[in-house]
Amino acid sequence: MFRQKKKIIFLIVAVIIIIVISAISISCLGAGPFAGQEDTAVNQGIETFEVQRGDIFQLVSTTGTIGSEIINTYTISFSGEILLALEKGTYFKNGDILVEIDNSDGLVQFEKAENNLKISESSLRTARINYQKAMDAKHIAIQIADLNTQISKESTESALRSLEDANEAGVDSAISQAQSSYDKAVLNESATYWNNLSSLQSADAQMESAMENLNQAEIQMKLARMDYEETQKNLDDYTLKAPYDGIIISSDFKSGNQNSGGSIISIISDDFLINTTIGETDISKVTEGDEAYITLDAYPDIEFSGEVEKIIPVAVEEGNIISFEIKIRLSNIEGTEIYYGLSANADIVAEKVENVLYVPIQSVYQENGKSYVDTLIQEQQADSEETMQAVKKTEVTTGINDYSSIEIISGLKEGDIIVTSKIQ
Repeated sequence: MFRQKKKIIFLIVAVIIIIVISAISISCLGAGPFAGQEDTAVNQGIETFEVQRGDIFQLVSTTGTIGSEIINTYTISFSGEILLALEKGTYFKNGDILVEIDNSDGLVQFEKAENNLKISESSLRTARINYQKAMDAKHIAIQIADLNTQISKESTESALRSLEDANEAGVDSAISQAQSSYDKAVLNESATYWNNLSSLQSADAQMESAMENLNQAEIQMKLARMDYEETQKNLDDYTLKAPYDGIIISSDFKSGNQNSGGSIISIISDDFLINTTIGETDISKVTEGDEAYITLDAYPDIEFSGEVEKIIPVAVEEGNIISFEIKIRLSNIEGTEIYYGLSANADIVAEKVENVLYVPIQSVYQENGKSYVDTLIQEQQADSEETMQAVKKTEVTTGINDYSSIEIISGLKEGDIIVTSKIQ
């Protein structure tokens, strides 16, 4: 809209100039008096403008290039024949195969890892079974030891009672026999203790061995699974798939060649942005979210809209010139082929006012820190009822400007006629 307004103003000025030239020619031929205000103004050798309403856009202009929001570079480290490789400039969709390498070697490694994983799983199951058996054997050994201890203790206690009874009876032969039985019971109880201790120690050793075997089996299982998952991932990495819709901007991969691990492919998303810079004197005028009007050198007759998406708050110095990088997102590009790297021109709307009074910027002048325009008024002659046009100095309050028009906040009203310049 603001460009159309500029064109209208330029057309008005051109028409006025033509009218002025025609009027001067008529005046030289001795034409009669002019009835209208515009004609009278021209007859007096001045150009005028009728105060009107419109929109004022304060712009920050810049140039840049079409870039992408996302740029990625990939390499495939595995060796093998390149079965498929998209070429530079190829468009792709999310999920498309960009590069595919023969994965025969990877398959062999994967099958080995898969077999090792199966063996490790089987070993782990066996180790768990053996550990459970060792636990059961220890529990049984404990129960048997408790039982043997109880039996030997009861036998000793019984022999002791028999010895006490024999001593009370006072029969020597009975005492000798009871003493012998008691001594044997004591020895048997001691032997039972040591046998139980040996059995329990053996059960503990078997359990510890089973536990160690189980731990080793679990470690081997984890290592085998890690190897399996890594080889599976490596197998997937023989194929590079697109993570988004985009374009290939460079590629070292060629179908039919052997990949040695050093080839690189670079891609961009088709979510295009304009990369440009703003000088330090204008950067304070621009904020994220500002509208932008864009033209591309490839399509000079098409105006695109956009929005300032990001301002990078780090200065860039080049040739003693300070600037700041900004990114502008393009919109309404449907139906237009946009290419990476195209030159772009952007007018960023730093500030705008709508439906305000405005006049040509050259009609406003400064005196003592105040702004004035010259208005054309009808002034009644002192000795006649007739009126004539006169120029009146009028103070105004101004707002923003777009280098051709300036906003009038107060001092004028719509329809007022102001003097824009004198015709020399």
